[in-house]
Amino acid sequence: MKLSAETRTENIDWLQNNQLDLLVIGGGITGAGIALHASAKKMAVGLIEMQDFAAGTSSRSTKLVHGGLRYLKNFEVELVANVARERAIIHHNAPHIVQPRKMLLPVYDEQDASFTDFSAEIALQLYDQLGEVSDEWRYSLIPKEEVRKEAPGIKEEGLIKGGLYLDYLNDDARLTISILKTAHQQGAKIANYVKAVGYLYDEENRINGVKVADKETGETFSIYARVVVNATGPWSDETRHMQKNRQESRMLPTKGVHFVVDHSRLPVKRTIYTDTGLQDHRMLFIIPRNGKTYFGTTDTPYEGDLVDPKITKEDVTYLLEAINMRFPGANLTLADIETGWSGLRPLIQPEDAKDPSDISREHEIFISEEGLVTIGGGKLTDYRLMAEDTLKTIESLLDKKFLEVDTATIHLSGGEIKAGYTFNDYCEPAIKRGVAAGLSEADARALVDWYGTDFESVLEGLDAVKKSRLPVKDALSLQYAMQYEMALNLEDYFLRRVETLLFDYNRMRALLMPALEQMAAHYQWGEEKQQKEKEKLISAMERAHLTDLR
Repeated sequence: MKLSAETRTENIDWLQNNQLDLLVIGGGITGAGIALHASAKKMAVGLIEMQDFAAGTSSRSTKLVHGGLRYLKNFEVELVANVARERAIIHHNAPHIVQPRKMLLPVYDEQDASFTDFSAEIALQLYDQLGEVSDEWRYSLIPKEEVRKEAPGIKEEGLIKGGLYLDYLNDDARLTISILKTAHQQGAKIANYVKAVGYLYDEENRINGVKVADKETGETFSIYARVVVNATGPWSDETRHMQKNRQESRMLPTKGVHFVVDHSRLPVKRTIYTDTGLQDHRMLFIIPRNGKTYFGTTDTPYEGDLVDPKITKEDVTYLLEAINMRFPGANLTLADIETGWSGLRPLIQPEDAKDPSDISREHEIFISEEGLVTIGGGKLTDYRLMAEDTLKTIESLLDKKFLEVDTATIHLSGGEIKAGYTFNDYCEPAIKRGVAAGLSEADARALVDWYGTDFESVLEGLDAVKKSRLPVKDALSLQYAMQYEMALNLEDYFLRRVETLLFDYNRMRALLMPALEQMAAHYQWGEEKQQKEKEKLISAMERAHLTDLR
């Protein structure tokens, strides 16, 4: 089902001329999950996002679906139980995106270690129990000799052993887009680059809609809805502050940073989760991905531009010190970093504010006197549970029950595997169809892995891309992004519809002009628009490459 610029125009027209049961402000994973749940319940639901979908926190995470092993340190057993079980559900619904892997927890005898020789095994055992992990994926302990093989170059001093345990790889933006595509298939009217600028009120001073601005056309209009949900993550306070009555601030955003290096500089064989070794009670992820290795994250209180939280010299210094502490022979420097990204965690301000790393990731729903529903906090992994709780609140406000739906049974776009079959059962025949259509086996496999069952629609674009100067795999991906994923510009595509800008940076210069030509032809851009889009992408590339710090 197409989700294009034309779809966007149609959706905006519909939103202006119909009253909704629910309008969601925010197109990250939280808002996407709410829109999917509401549309599956046959509610009239719309969703607007002031930037591109997933442009905020939902494309700037560690790119895992994990249960939060470290939260067991703070005895947040209920939180871990909820999100650990969710991992398998999301994998079942999106097997092309969320994939199980055994990850490595090195255990050290050192000051302030998060997990000791004794507590590591207890934590891993409890983690499996809370996540209801099958025998195939249960944790195991390995001697330090095996740890060194799995993580060449890891610090040996103080190393006792390691634990292998289950967590899931993911692409955060890809997951968010797939949820939104599924919500669209269920009937939700969604549009990116539409910004909420104020609220509409009924005679009783209750919110009954939103004034919005279309950032593509400059036009303003109104959307009426019986309930409005604020799912804007780090922007939650800003969105709440647009109300007539003064709202106290509730959010405490913290910044997380990740860096990408070539895999040859950090040749780990699997994801590693370890203390930094800096006695700061912080944990570090080191993750191999498609010929690269990335690592993070920081956790520092943040004040500043929410749209583009800057990576600072202090961030670089801290993460390089941490990674070189754990891999002392690597001697990584800024010159080794190919790209990086920073994102904000939408944490809720606790009454007894402590170290940001100790603040709970539980979500909370609060309702203003004017009727605005705000969902804050939470983690990517529990987006579905957040949606469930939000819908219960909405039905209570509307005093109406809609269709009963269990979103655990809804396959996301690209994950529609027939009952009794696995994703692997789909892959090999699909790859053969791609080769028969003229793709190389490598390109066909890459597209199937990325798009899942949506590969069939990707293949339909072959005729349309014959004149493109892009490599055929890239040309097909770009064509699909414009037709089925509402990609309106080059940054939407290279940063959030595919992972090229972050994980294949060295190809970007060669792809820029052919991609611009293909997108300009599709959208009929003039020279002025083309130059503007070219400059925007180059700016995004420079930010990712940390050009201003070099």
